[in-house]
Amino acid sequence: MKKVVIVLLIISIGLAVFVGFKISNKKNETNNNIGNISSQEEYYGKRGNISEEERIKFLSKNDEYLVGMMGIENSSEAKNFSNDDIVKFALNVAVERYSTMLSKNKKKTGYVVPVSTVDSIIAEYFTVDPATISASKSEFYSTSNKAYVYNNTAEKTLYYYPVSMETKEDGSKEITADAIFINDEQAAEDIEKAKYEGKYSESNVDSTIKFKTDANGKLISYQYL
Repeated sequence: MKKVVIVLLIISIGLAVFVGFKISNKKNETNNNIGNISSQEEYYGKRGNISEEERIKFLSKNDEYLVGMMGIENSSEAKNFSNDDIVKFALNVAVERYSTMLSKNKKKTGYVVPVSTVDSIIAEYFTVDPATISASKSEFYSTSNKAYVYNNTAEKTLYYYPVSMETKEDGSKEITADAIFINDEQAAEDIEKAKYEGKYSESNVDSTIKFKTDANGKLISYQYL
């Protein structure tokens, strides 16, 4: 009788160890899966197919793309940049770049931006010939200053991160970028990783924009997806 009890005891202990082992493995497997999901969400910006070379090209102009687009109408349809859009984009960039060097108008309400400065930025960023844009027709042109007067100052609340790119037969490219919101109270290191390494989650994405450029990287159109 004692032998039977001992055998049953050994079997019970063996079953308990086996079940415990299986439960432990299951927990580890679940934890690993959660870790993988978390990792993918943290680097949500790495989901696309853009090459590192093209990503770096875009990021090199990232702040100015972001600033330039401020105040330009959102469009869910692919929209070519209008002359007004182009001038506003160039003025945003001009103030971002040169605010410490630009003079103010008499009322001190806006920056005086020379037409030549705006034209050079237009030539840098767009396919449009600046000579075809009449400065005097712009709402921001001041006849008394014979220059643009612009009082908008860009406050950055978002960052762009490029996630994919398609190259067309004519050499033009479509680059899709996330407009991401990262709380500025976060550690500087985390903000830098989000801006330049794509380390953010889907919940950080405010909107996604597709930019179309020509073969030389000059802007043609945009679309909010």
